Amino acid sequence: MPTPQTLANDHGFSPIGSFHLQRDGSVSRTATVPVTRRRPLVYAIFADDQCRYVGKTVQGYGRPLGYHKNDVMTAVRDGIRSELRNGRRVTVHAKTEGLLAKHEGLELNLIESIEQALIRRLDPAWNRQRLSLA
Repeated sequence: MPTPQTLANDHGFSPIGSFHLQRDGSVSRTATVPVTRRRPLVYAIFADDQCRYVGKTVQGYGRPLGYHKNDVMTAVRDGIRSELRNGRRVTVHAKTEGLLAKHEGLELNLIESIEQALIRRLDPAWNRQRLSLA
């Protein structure tokens, strides 16, 4: 199973932040990137070295780093809380480069393809939960 280091080495992912359990039981985040910057990216959420979720966005870093308070994506939000309560480190990694390709004079957006390929390869638990809720 690929680790964050494997995604970094093989696919150009970088750490962008992590989630933390507070004394009162709430969850906070630490970002290592400017959260307000809007940009397309593919991201992965890890609990220790296990990939739990893969997603994509054009909204920038705020999307994956805001899951701890997301009332729509409850499987991911609750998964983050559960992993932290079980003593695991929850980190977020993103790929921001190499998301476009040239083909026959056209510029192709690869975000959807990369996301789907990683979901098929990694089979993250929280992606499976989302599919079963749909």
